[in-house]
Amino acid sequence: PKRGYFYRSWMLVVQCVQMGKDLGLDEHFEDHQAGISCGFPAAECRLRTRIWQTIFVCENMVGAPQGRHDLSVNHESVDFKPPRPIPGGDECEYHVSRNFTYLARILRNIRKMSIAYAKLRRTKDWAVNPEFQQLEQMISAYLPELPSDMTINFPPDSSPPYLPSSFLGNLHSYYYLLQILYHRPVLSFLDPTANEAQWKHHMMMCYNSAKALCRLQEATLKQYGLVDLQSMQRGFSFALYAGLSCIVIHLVAIVSPDPDLNSDAREYFERHMRLMETVMEAWPMPDLQKQVDAIREAFSADIGRPFVLKPSFPYGSP
Repeated sequence: PKRGYFYRSWMLVVQCVQMGKDLGLDEHFEDHQAGISCGFPAAECRLRTRIWQTIFVCENMVGAPQGRHDLSVNHESVDFKPPRPIPGGDECEYHVSRNFTYLARILRNIRKMSIAYAKLRRTKDWAVNPEFQQLEQMISAYLPELPSDMTINFPPDSSPPYLPSSFLGNLHSYYYLLQILYHRPVLSFLDPTANEAQWKHHMMMCYNSAKALCRLQEATLKQYGLVDLQSMQRGFSFALYAGLSCIVIHLVAIVSPDPDLNSDAREYFERHMRLMETVMEAWPMPDLQKQVDAIREAFSADIGRPFVLKPSFPYGSP
């Protein structure tokens, strides 16, 4: 992206939020909760809900990765209830609306996590603060709440799962990335020797999420191609960010003496690196390319070929 791209993206979102408020979309859900009819036909009422959901998702997707805490869409003003079919309405539109609601729910969890972080970040050991820790139950409750047709069954081996749609692949990718975003900071506040059980719990959550994310990205690429992998809300850069986040976790797992972590860590590290190589070839980004190249330089058996982890790792590696 050209210089200023992300700032311009943010300013566009700011304008969308303001237009939504000018249309009263921020009060629409509150009015219904108070028993006040919005006066619109069912289809337009649903449309207003969907637009405000979309603005909420975009504000978080664009603002949060930029480290912004000045988000102005109150998550309590967004209707996260799965919609009901409208009599005589379009069945396809109903499913699109329902599915997007579950995406918005992931962003609601991210928003709550961001709010907790903004409140606690100046305190000592903020990630192990009970107020932050209580978010784990909320995050873990997400998958069991999904409708059966939105679930994904992972094969018992390490192969990629079947995806009914690329949207579902990306939806579940967001979920597992959220798990990493929540559990990874906790690890930095725990001593693995003094808090072995706690440390392993959070590390296993990160590692299992990283493996699931790898398989989901492989499945999306295999079944739907690069274009659909790019269809995550923030495009290829988001797929790359997710992959790089996982690669660090794979590295930690490789050097761990615990067989629960190290038994298949080399395999997943290689698989995820090859995914990153494929994505970078399709959409090179200089800053991220440097990170991928640095990892290849440090850990690749032959930088001129598709990634294979050097047999001597971790000996002789940085």
